[in-house]
Amino acid sequence: MKIFETIVKYCEKNDIKLIESGWLLYCHVLGMIGIIWSFFLESELFYKYYLAFLIWHSLTGLGITGGAHRLWAHKSYKASWPIRVFLMFMNSNCFQGSIWHWSRDHRLHHKFSDTPLDPHNSQLGLFFSHCGWLLKKKSKELVDEGMKLDLSDLKADSVVMFQKRHYYKMAFLWAFIIPTLTGLIISDKWFFSLLFLGFGKYIFTLNATWCVNSICHFYGSRKWNPRIEPRDNIFVSLITLGEGWHNWHHEYPRDWRASKNEWWMINPTCSFIQMCEYIGLVNTKRAKQEDKVKYDY
Repeated sequence: MKIFETIVKYCEKNDIKLIESGWLLYCHVLGMIGIIWSFFLESELFYKYYLAFLIWHSLTGLGITGGAHRLWAHKSYKASWPIRVFLMFMNSNCFQGSIWHWSRDHRLHHKFSDTPLDPHNSQLGLFFSHCGWLLKKKSKELVDEGMKLDLSDLKADSVVMFQKRHYYKMAFLWAFIIPTLTGLIISDKWFFSLLFLGFGKYIFTLNATWCVNSICHFYGSRKWNPRIEPRDNIFVSLITLGEGWHNWHHEYPRDWRASKNEWWMINPTCSFIQMCEYIGLVNTKRAKQEDKVKYDY
């Protein structure tokens, strides 16, 4: 009890969010157990489970990259109802906060990038911009700025508001229960499926997303605008379905591609959006990049 009281007092003194910190630690411990356990599986099961892991990571990632980020936070393209519903479910799989909250914080990030009003201000260090910002309480100034943002477009979207109302039920279902059930198709190892396809997939996708906020503000090239902190990083693009071209993205935040159209710029999310446009499910409004208007977000 004394240890717990000491931890609580330390968190209160340093404005650390105890419940969120405990939850993330808990998930990382279980996820790492699942990942380590996977290396002791027989080879046939090993490959099947990692194929399932890759599929779930890709689907989950689209909920952030093609959904919360490019569709809802930046409004860089328009999507039909079926695509919005699909991306909403995949976003629930990410368990990174509802579309509403994710988009709000991301718009703040672009409006006040790398300043005290940036939720994950890289000036406070690599750890803070990676995950530390989620462990500390927001300053009153940052909260106030978030309240000032125009989120009327999100409020008018029935898909976004449905998820906001039912977020935690949907997140637990999609992030942990459904991936575990798909693991049972491979074998009867339900507990391993929970640890590996549930928690293991969750922490991998989570840290991949965080790398855009951290790694891409410290390491990489600044070809498009050397005066800003965001950088292009091919490794981050590889694990985030094309979100690592961060210097380009901050220079042209409403470009639905989030990168220049070069063959070597890994961008599976761009391919997904193009495929959906080809069958008439989305509209990217193909404007020439030089004609695009710069927005705060």
